[in-house]
Amino acid sequence: MKVTFKKDELLLAITKSLGCVSSEKTIGSIEGILITTMGEDKCQICAYDMEKGIKIMIDAVVEKGGSAVIGGSKLAGIVKYMPSDVTIDTGDGGESGMATVSSGRSKFQIHFISGDSFPQMPELNPDRRFELPQRVLKRVIAQTMFAVSQDETRPALMGLFFEVSEDGIIVVGCDSYRLAVRELTIPTGITTKGGETEISFIIPGKTVAELQRLLEDKDDPIRFSLTRKHALFYFGLKCGAAEKDAILFSRLIDVPYIEYKRFIPKESRTFVELDRASLENSLERASIVTEERVVGQAKSMVRFRFEDQTLGVSALSVAGNFFDELPIDKKGDDIEIYFPCKYLIEILRATDDDVLRFSLTSAYMSMIIEGASEKEDNSSFLYLALPVKVRE
Repeated sequence: MKVTFKKDELLLAITKSLGCVSSEKTIGSIEGILITTMGEDKCQICAYDMEKGIKIMIDAVVEKGGSAVIGGSKLAGIVKYMPSDVTIDTGDGGESGMATVSSGRSKFQIHFISGDSFPQMPELNPDRRFELPQRVLKRVIAQTMFAVSQDETRPALMGLFFEVSEDGIIVVGCDSYRLAVRELTIPTGITTKGGETEISFIIPGKTVAELQRLLEDKDDPIRFSLTRKHALFYFGLKCGAAEKDAILFSRLIDVPYIEYKRFIPKESRTFVELDRASLENSLERASIVTEERVVGQAKSMVRFRFEDQTLGVSALSVAGNFFDELPIDKKGDDIEIYFPCKYLIEILRATDDDVLRFSLTSAYMSMIIEGASEKEDNSSFLYLALPVKVRE
């Protein structure tokens, strides 16, 4: 194989593929990136870690066709510092050997193995399809991904749950301590072989993180194609004035999701509206105390005391103590409740409303956090924060 690439296009394809390169040291070929010639003027860059994979098509000048697997991180480092167009030459081929990577007078030799050793992605026959603007999906992921669980004993919670209809989507994340629900009214163009107008599925957290890294802040669509156990995501990557076609592949989490609506309190006794930025700043100050690492000591929590038209925010730990007061608009009973400070900060950072509404039932039931104003696009968010039970 001997191929010449434009430096910027090759570097883009390699760096965007690195998130799908395996780090498990199990199968040697999936620790690298597969480069495959496609005719005389195209090349496909592919990475696959057996759970998720990516294919990106870029322009190339093909002098000799073939395929090879080369270490992704090493190749990215080489291409990054090359002066101009990059040529990769594997010589006469073989199962493995040394590939020459050159640009101008600069030349590297790097180990490669045959592309035939690279595992094949499953051949899929999707039966459900829809699309969303990249900008929209990227924002929704940012507002819910923090609540994805890392607990392997509850696999359903290790991903984002999507409910898709003809005119909107609902995205849900939950880690047993927080629930994040983001709802958008937006046409999806959903089509299914069975004629269904609503579908649901769970995308693994690692794939969600990769999507957030790959997606761009633009209105161009990302197209979803789904089977029961797998998903394909089709989208474009900007490279200068050109657009490169990319396909991300992933397994889905094939277990039922929790009935998340059951956990949302139906009747609240206390309703509070307050400024989001002021509360976030107060919690950041409180975290200086609550997040202090002290050997043998558990991290402390933050106390909220809603009384009259004031919110008292306080924290006490072996590192010190903190107190602050914020003006609020409260209706209903006074209430005192405790939360892990870090979890609340992550929720507040994910909201996109300047004024928030809190709904509380008791010191032992989850607090509902919503936006206090209506959005022009009819979008909405809802977060649940589970309180810490404190002995009297």
